[in-house]
Amino acid sequence: MTAIATTVDAEQRLYELWAEIRDLKSTEELLDWDQETYLPAGGQGDRGTTQATLAALRHRLMCAPELSEVLSACAETADGGGELAAQVRVAQRYVDLERRIPESLAKALAKARSAGTVAWQRARAEADFSKFERELAELVALRREEAAALAPGGSPYDAMLDRFEPGATEAALVPLFDSLGAALTPLLERVRDRGLEVDESPVLGDFDPEGQRRLGVHAATAFGFDFERGRLDATAHPFCVALTRSDVRLTWRWQRDDLRPALFGILHEAGHGLYEQGLPREWWRQPLGDPGSLGIHESQSRLWENHVGRSEGFWRWLWPTFTDAFPEHAAGTDPAAMWAALHTARPSLIRVEADEATYNQHVIVRFELERRLFRGDLQVPELPEAWDALYREVLGLSAPDAADGVLQDIHWSQGMFGYFPTYTLGSMISAQLFAAAERDLGPQEDAFEAGEFSPLLAWLRDRIHRHGGRFPAAELVQTATGRPLSADDLLRHLTSNLERAYDL
Repeated sequence: MTAIATTVDAEQRLYELWAEIRDLKSTEELLDWDQETYLPAGGQGDRGTTQATLAALRHRLMCAPELSEVLSACAETADGGGELAAQVRVAQRYVDLERRIPESLAKALAKARSAGTVAWQRARAEADFSKFERELAELVALRREEAAALAPGGSPYDAMLDRFEPGATEAALVPLFDSLGAALTPLLERVRDRGLEVDESPVLGDFDPEGQRRLGVHAATAFGFDFERGRLDATAHPFCVALTRSDVRLTWRWQRDDLRPALFGILHEAGHGLYEQGLPREWWRQPLGDPGSLGIHESQSRLWENHVGRSEGFWRWLWPTFTDAFPEHAAGTDPAAMWAALHTARPSLIRVEADEATYNQHVIVRFELERRLFRGDLQVPELPEAWDALYREVLGLSAPDAADGVLQDIHWSQGMFGYFPTYTLGSMISAQLFAAAERDLGPQEDAFEAGEFSPLLAWLRDRIHRHGGRFPAAELVQTATGRPLSADDLLRHLTSNLERAYDL
């Protein structure tokens, strides 16, 4: 390896090469964001070709011999417990995965994801699954081909899970989710048997969209999200994307007749954004610069959305701003009534609008459908019927049309099979992190009422954000909380809230 004389040279070259790879990825993400926000309808058809070209370029850089040589040179002398060793370990994982995928497949997937997004947008608007069926079938076939390349002879679904949550397996998640469901069932039965209807009128009515936007931005700013390094735009399905540490984009959607989808959607995405803005700037465009786990990422969004945004202390702080924005709604209620309205336990059709107590049932439905798809037990044309059957079984509901049923989420249109389980993992992690934070900082209700969110953010910066992708999720949770991951804190959190809201 004559071109690289020293470890310092090799490390520098690693970061130079990785910066090019990350820049291409940022460009792909920018085009994804544009497609879901401002791209003219007439431009949708050509976007996939551009995305395929970028995906091929990034694939070539990842598979280039020079990158492998540089990684080998760094690995030879890196201290096993040091930062460089971690950079090499993370980079090598990505390179190993990428090298197993043919360039032609990488291009086909990028093109199919773009086409899938277009087809999903049209199908959802028209509540017609048939307008998405062909594109979805192609994405499933391509992801199965990818799984065969990544893990020959292994579980196709495990290969998908590993993309989002390294090391996660179907065999490990099934008992974890089953145990959560088994614990939630009697709790929800207690609520049902109580026969009490929580008054939801504080969140229902006619809420001006611009007022909703201002309220969400006000709260996200107070949490610590920097809108000088971020922005908020409308889309069909909310998401967050970090193009750089100084360009983190949130999206949202609203309903005029219900305050919850917009406000809690913004708080959820702001949680993602706070994480992205808090990752180490010195690692940007380096292997450790991106989070290594979507479960950790979702824990940040679920924490700010649920443990902060649904707390009574938060609503006591927000109340003057809420009153200014919606005086006619605030006149007949108060923060305590608002808190109760935000802690219902009633099955609903839409995952992103579900109450906290039943939310994970939505995830379990999707997890089961994905498992069947990748086992071959379920074919794409059968998805709408299977979806409705599971919703009737798990939540006791049936969607009036495909838009509120199988078409409600964008994930499958982008080939993101294996992502949904990270929402439940994130819910568990968020509860465990918040419990640990309160052990260290003390109860946070009074701080929230005073508008003091920075102590919690600083705790998360120290325990989670500053580590970037250096540690596996299980190790990060253990280090941050002192315990391995379990559902115990989530169940305690939900039980406490429901016992108060329903006077159990």
